[in-house]
Amino acid sequence: MSPTLSLRPLLEDECWRAGLVGGVAALPFTTAAYVRTGSELALGPVFVAGLIAGYLVADPSARARAANRAGVIGVLPGLWMVADVLVFIATEVEPSVLARAAAVGFLTLFTALLFGIAVVLAAIGARVGGWLRAKTHWLRPAGITM
Repeated sequence: MSPTLSLRPLLEDECWRAGLVGGVAALPFTTAAYVRTGSELALGPVFVAGLIAGYLVADPSARARAANRAGVIGVLPGLWMVADVLVFIATEVEPSVLARAAAVGFLTLFTALLFGIAVVLAAIGARVGGWLRAKTHWLRPAGITM
């Protein structure tokens, strides 16, 4: 018996739905910012991803989980930058094993910091999105929820 991969349980969860919507909405803008500069990654779209996710989630306790997911998905183009740095380390850093190990260690810390900052920015955006949701509740027709 082989296990099958089903996305249905993920899409039925409100946190995953909102996180995917926000994160996928941020992907093209984060990618475009890196392609345009070649060395910088804009995290403004990650804030907007959190804002979208926070606005879509009705439950305040679930808002943080949706923001985490939106932040991680929105900053995935940062892995492209990490891959570029890995290529640089493999080809341009002096052949000393210690120097390359130190460079990879710093890159690992940088990657963790990048994802951590993205999650924090998305969480701040989700707070703003939740506030907007509370202020605009009268705009949504009754019976329509996400």
